[in-house]
Amino acid sequence: MRRSLEEKRSLKGLSPSLLAMGIFLLVFLYTLHSLFLSQYNLFRVFQLKRSIGELQVKIDQYRENNEKMEQLLELIKKHPEHFKERFTRNYMQMQRDDEYILLFKD
Repeated sequence: MRRSLEEKRSLKGLSPSLLAMGIFLLVFLYTLHSLFLSQYNLFRVFQLKRSIGELQVKIDQYRENNEKMEQLLELIKKHPEHFKERFTRNYMQMQRDDEYILLFKD
């Protein structure tokens, strides 16, 4: 016997197990799509986590370097004459009047 067009459009003719199986299949396909094909798939998430770890290491290195520089700045503020002399000796190759500097090549 033929069903009418209205009966075909309604879900009355479907069995509950077939309807549940269809919904499960749709949810399963959406989950697969989300895990492997979406913008933030599993591979991208792992890549982002690895990048976060690398950036955290760099941040820690910069913080450590910053702390060393702040300590050096405090020392320079406490003893400016000492560091002026070190700077002139090391970078400007200057000496006192009664000194002689010997340069050795490696």
